[in-house]
Amino acid sequence: MDFSADKSDMPKIPSKGWLNLLKWIVLPLAFSFLAYKLLTFNQYHDLITQWKQLSLSQFWWLGAVFLLLPINMLLEATKWKQLVSKIQVLQLTDALRGVLVGIATGFLTPNRVGELVGRVMFLNPEHRKAGITLTLLNGLTQNIIMVLCGVPACALFINSHKESIAMNTSLYLWLLAAGLVLFGIVYFLLPRFSRMLNRSRYSEKIKAFTDCLSLYSKQDLVQITLISLGRYVVFCTQFFFMLRFFGVDLSMEQALISIPTTYLFVTFTPTFAFSDVAVRSSYAVLVIGVFSGQVVSIALAGMCIWLVNFVIPLLVGLVVLARENK
Repeated sequence: MDFSADKSDMPKIPSKGWLNLLKWIVLPLAFSFLAYKLLTFNQYHDLITQWKQLSLSQFWWLGAVFLLLPINMLLEATKWKQLVSKIQVLQLTDALRGVLVGIATGFLTPNRVGELVGRVMFLNPEHRKAGITLTLLNGLTQNIIMVLCGVPACALFINSHKESIAMNTSLYLWLLAAGLVLFGIVYFLLPRFSRMLNRSRYSEKIKAFTDCLSLYSKQDLVQITLISLGRYVVFCTQFFFMLRFFGVDLSMEQALISIPTTYLFVTFTPTFAFSDVAVRSSYAVLVIGVFSGQVVSIALAGMCIWLVNFVIPLLVGLVVLARENK
């Protein structure tokens, strides 16, 4: 299969039938989900109380969180554009549409694996099988960064609080570190593995999915990983700003230990998007609460960063999906 990307090859819009199917499935479920979360949210009193106690100067932190949101999304779109450039040339706006619709289609699946449906729908039909593989590769690069930054932070966290943490947690860290090494080896050897698979007797069955991997050099993979690192820095910074908005006073050292540790635990806990807010807030209280006794503020910060970084892009993705009529 020829994956060479023609510079004049503009992305084709998904067929009307497929788009209508996505609309009828995703839109009602998504709005039902949001209505359910709003109706069952039991911390309105705490939120209102906390809101009344905020000073005007604290709203600068909230403004900074919102200013970083488009940077967060643009970095993800840039990474997706870079990934698929080997098989199809996308404009940044088309890559962003795919990312946003992917968030909308992934909210009901474990760890949002359903994002691949939304992303590949904006690729040409002949490239969608490769697009599935590249979506998985995209997630792998972000998880590598999560582990690369999270394991050292978690080790420091455990080392400084040995008396209050079960020692079998160290086994978990060693397993994650070993997994990071394995992921790193597999990640940078993917082009070689792809060429080996294409020479095997099963090549015809899987070639449409794996052939694209042989197009990437180690330099390409490093560049994609660096974009993932940039995005990681952005959403960790957003979380820190949200904590400061709610008055949680963390030193820079405490933030560099607790926030990557929280994201590490969240990343490797199987969740659905509709339960992610509870998991995120629970881990935030568990980890960040060691450094600060402001449990309510920490929980609210965890909830609000989820609203900003997931619910807002989800709503935008639903609008993009609803307006797609070609």
